[in-house]
Amino acid sequence: MDTTFDKPVEALEWTAHPLRESPVKAVIASMIVLACGLLVALSIPDVLGGVLAGGAAMIFLFFMCNRFFLPSSYRMDENGIAVRYPVGTRSLRWKDLRRFPHDQSGGYLSTRLRGGMFDSRGISVLFAGRGVEIIPRIQACIERAERADS
Repeated sequence: MDTTFDKPVEALEWTAHPLRESPVKAVIASMIVLACGLLVALSIPDVLGGVLAGGAAMIFLFFMCNRFFLPSSYRMDENGIAVRYPVGTRSLRWKDLRRFPHDQSGGYLSTRLRGGMFDSRGISVLFAGRGVEIIPRIQACIERAERADS
């Protein structure tokens, strides 16, 4: 008999910060944000209006890419997983999860059986180089919840 599922799950916490983990990508992403802001600023004939629009474009892009530029904190325990993004929080219980497509760098915990472009009910998880440790724990928690439901 497998007793792995009988043990309580120890809480696991980690922080993912892609900007720090990938310095080359950080430089490229920053250059793209600056270049877009510059292009917007140059496309508007009014100097002040161009500067304001260019600054607004850079701020917009920064916030759209906030999960890359700013750290996200994750916590998983026996009840589920929670994430604190730079702009909000999200949590899901293990018993509600239906799908976990992933690779070694990250995955998506979804409450839907089938994915699609409008599947926004889940949590995007970055493993911050700890995929070998985190993936089996997530899978075990999902399996434990499935066994408890049956």
